Amino acid sequence: MRKSRMPGVRPEVLLLSSNQRRRYAEDILSALALPRGAVIQFRYDAEYVAPRLREKIAGQTVMGTRCLIAFVADVETDDPFLVPVRFATVVSAESVADVVLFRLQVEDYPCLDEFPSGAAEIRAAGKRFVDTLIQRNAKHYFPAANQFADLRCHEPAQPEPQSWLGVARRLAQHDEFAKSYFVRVEPPRTPGGKTIKFDASGQLSVSDRQPVKIRVNFFSADYSETPKQLTCATDGTYLRISSDDSYDVALRYDSVEFWLQPAVLSFDALARVTVKLSADRLTTNAGFPVVVRRSRSRLALRLGASGLGAILVALPAVLGSTVALQWRLIPAIAGAVLLALSTVVISRGEK
Repeated sequence: MRKSRMPGVRPEVLLLSSNQRRRYAEDILSALALPRGAVIQFRYDAEYVAPRLREKIAGQTVMGTRCLIAFVADVETDDPFLVPVRFATVVSAESVADVVLFRLQVEDYPCLDEFPSGAAEIRAAGKRFVDTLIQRNAKHYFPAANQFADLRCHEPAQPEPQSWLGVARRLAQHDEFAKSYFVRVEPPRTPGGKTIKFDASGQLSVSDRQPVKIRVNFFSADYSETPKQLTCATDGTYLRISSDDSYDVALRYDSVEFWLQPAVLSFDALARVTVKLSADRLTTNAGFPVVVRRSRSRLALRLGASGLGAILVALPAVLGSTVALQWRLIPAIAGAVLLALSTVVISRGEK
């Protein structure tokens, strides 16, 4: 059973991502950018996963638990840098060879009202946290663990935009993200403003002919004259961009809206949306799958019209020559019209 995701619930699992490799730092940007309900994957060599957490993974008791994603850097120094980034729910965790794969459904942002905002204070808090993390895990440092100090950032937070901005501003205190652009993709909505929610596997489902709006916000602590572009891409077949697919970034903070238009299909199809923004060194990629479902009501209408049309076309032969010709022509013509409507009009645009 999936456990509570409500703000205020202390996370049971800690997943740290560092800047030792570019991809690790970009994972943090992606975790910060994805809309609530989307899924991200974190990978760890088994030796970096705490033994007690590996036991929970083997026993399949970690699924559905609440976890905290955080950025950590300079662990080998006397003043490590650590910032909580995002809460998530563990969708799955499995060992593949010598690697542990976590699939995480991102949730709310941490409340950092009482968390340090200056670089020196962040490092002081980071040292205390890392020291405690090592102490609680048999004098070893594990970036993936289930025994760690409470950062007290899980209380009900401010509105999501403010919480996201609080995380971004603290990450920008580290050189790794000082010139980065931070992105926040809002939950997709219909033109009427209704939020389209992700399912438990992190997929978004839309009906064909159902337009989707995606608003994207971005922020940078450092203004740069270097040209940058925020882009939104799809497969271009089953799901198309019905607005400009790129935006020239000329400000430190702004938002832009992309419109998506599902194709009219004769089958269900899987597409993918990717929002991307490249800064001076790191690139933000926020992607999620979209299932475009064929309209069941239109399918039923087409089948009904086709069936009725076929019956009407065949009716004159059933009636035979005993019925006057003009009365036999009426159902035949009506049936032909229904067949034409079901073939040409109702199914128009299907692939």
